Amino acid sequence: MAKPDGQEETRAQMHGEQIPDLPPTERLADIWLQLGRAGDGLSGAVPFTWAEIAAFARMSGTDLHPAEASCLVEMSRQFCIEVADRNPLRMAPMERKA
Repeated sequence: MAKPDGQEETRAQMHGEQIPDLPPTERLADIWLQLGRAGDGLSGAVPFTWAEIAAFARMSGTDLHPAEASCLVEMSRQFCIEVADRNPLRMAPMERKA
């Protein structure tokens, strides 16, 4: 196993092999529903910015983990991409392979 520069132990030996606890996904979906899918722009839906999500969290008293905020930003971006795509032959997101 690889060792960090100047270290005698691997990262797994130093920090353990546990995966950090992830927030429940239902919570994130509920927050996104409260927040809304995207903002309104002159030409349609626009993704939420980090500042808008931070303001929502602060004003609603929602304690957001940085990973959750990052997910909300990306979910909003992807939502806007799908809304803007007018190709009737495009593959639905749930049918795509990652």
